[in-house]
Amino acid sequence: MKSTCIVYIILPIIATFAIITLIPVQAVNQITVSLSYSPTSGPAPLPVNLSVNLAGIKYKSIEWSFGDGTPHDKSNHTSISHTYQTSGNFTGTVEVFAKDLTHGSQTFFVNVGAAAPTGVSSSSINNQTNAHQILEKLHSQSGAAIGQTLPITVVTDQLSYKQGDTVIIQGTIRDIQNQTAVAVIVRDSIKNLVSIAQPKLSSTGTFSITLKANGPLWKQAGNYTVIAQYGKYQNATTTFRYSGGNGQIIANTPVISDIFQINSGGQTYSVPYSIKGGTVKSMDVYADKLTLEVTIAATSDGSINIDLPRTLMDSKVQANLTADQKMTGVQINPNTQPDDKFIVMVSGNPVQFTETKDSNTRNLSIPFHASDTKIDIIGTQIVPEFGPIAALVLAIAIISIIAVSAKTGLRFTPKY
Repeated sequence: MKSTCIVYIILPIIATFAIITLIPVQAVNQITVSLSYSPTSGPAPLPVNLSVNLAGIKYKSIEWSFGDGTPHDKSNHTSISHTYQTSGNFTGTVEVFAKDLTHGSQTFFVNVGAAAPTGVSSSSINNQTNAHQILEKLHSQSGAAIGQTLPITVVTDQLSYKQGDTVIIQGTIRDIQNQTAVAVIVRDSIKNLVSIAQPKLSSTGTFSITLKANGPLWKQAGNYTVIAQYGKYQNATTTFRYSGGNGQIIANTPVISDIFQINSGGQTYSVPYSIKGGTVKSMDVYADKLTLEVTIAATSDGSINIDLPRTLMDSKVQANLTADQKMTGVQINPNTQPDDKFIVMVSGNPVQFTETKDSNTRNLSIPFHASDTKIDIIGTQIVPEFGPIAALVLAIAIISIIAVSAKTGLRFTPKY
C-alpha cells in the first residue's frame, strides 16, 4: 500500500515535467506591420515618405528610427516624411506597440547618393539608375528579399556621447574581396577629421573599433559622422551626437570584455560581451518567454554589446500560412525565414538598440542608465531549458514505472 501511494504522488509530477519538456517552443505573439515608403534611393538631400497600415490594430505608440543619427520620431503618426541629408546606406525601423502589449516592427532600407558598385559596367547604367536600383534588380533575380543584406553597414553602440566616453563602432561587409581593407573615418560637426582606422575584417565580414572621446580632436559639439568605406564604390554612413569637450584627457569609462557561459538544453553556449558603465551579474534563458535575461550592476549610464549565437536564440519573421496549408500540416523551417528585430526591454521599458549580424551571430548594442538592473532580450525562437537527453530519461522512467507496476500488480487508480 505504501508503494502504491508513492506512485500516486510521483507519477503526476514526472508526467507533467515530461509534457513541459516535450512541448515545442512557440513564437511570440507579434503584430504584422505593413510598411510602404518611397523613394528608396536618390541623391542627398533625399526626402522619403513612409507609411504603415495598421487597420484593425489598436496601437498604443508608434516610433520611427531612420538610421542616420537623427532623433527618433515618437509622434505616433502612421505617415511621416524624413529627409536624409548625407549619402550612405541607411537602415531604419518602425516599431508599433499595441494596447494589448503585443509588438511589431518593420525595417526599411534607403540608399542616398551612392555610386555604382564594382562589377557593373557603365553601359548598363543610365541617368535614371543608381546603385540601389541595381542592387534591387540583382536581389530580385536571385530570389533574395530586397534589402535583406546590404553591401556594407556601420553603427555605433549609442546615439550620443560625452567627453571621456568610449565609442564602439561596428559594421558588416557582405561580399569580402581578397586584400581589400575597410576604412572607418570619423568627422566632427564642421567636417574636421577626428579619427581614421583600418579595423581587422573577420572571416564572416564583421569589423569593430573602439575610440576614446578625449583629447584635442574631440572639442567640437554637434553631430559627428562615421563613414565606412570598402573598395572603390561601397560606403555606409551613420551619425552620433557629441556634447563637446575642452581638449583635455580625462578618465574613460572602462570597458569590460568577457565570455558568459550559458547552460541550456543540455548544451553550453559561449556568449561574448563587452560592457561599459557596469558589470554583468548573470545571464539566464527563459524558454517559456523566449527571453534571455541579463542582470547587470550599473555604475553609470553605459551600454552593453552582446554576441548572441543564433543556435542559442534568434528572431525570425513568422511565416503566414494559408488555411489550406494549416489544414494539411505544412511546416516552415523558421531558420529559412528572414531576420526580424528582437524586442529589448531595459528595466521593463522598451529601448532602441543597434545591431550587426552575420550567419552565426547577432550582435546587439543596448544602452542603459545607472539605475537599471535587468535587460530582457526577446526573440521568436530559443533553445529549451531541458534538452532531448532529459526528455529521454523521463520517457525511460515512465516506461519503467509502468513495467514495474504491471509486474508487481501496483495500481495507478484507487480501488474502492
